[in-house]
Amino acid sequence: MEQWVWVSLRHATFGLVVRDGVVVDAPPIARWAIGRDERRVADYFRRRGAAFARLEPG
Repeated sequence: MEQWVWVSLRHATFGLVVRDGVVVDAPPIARWAIGRDERRVADYFRRRGAAFARLEPG
C-alpha cells in the first residue's frame, strides 16, 4: 500500500511516497532517499530538525 509522508525542514517542505516501508518517490531535493528504508530516512531528517509525519489518505 502506498502512503505519503510530509517532511518540513527550515529551508524546504515536501512529500515522500512510501510503499512497504521503502521510499519509492521523492522530489529532487530528496531524490537520494528513493529505495531507502523509511525509518532511516525519517531518522536522517529528524536529526536535521525536520518535522516528519505520515499523511492520512484523503
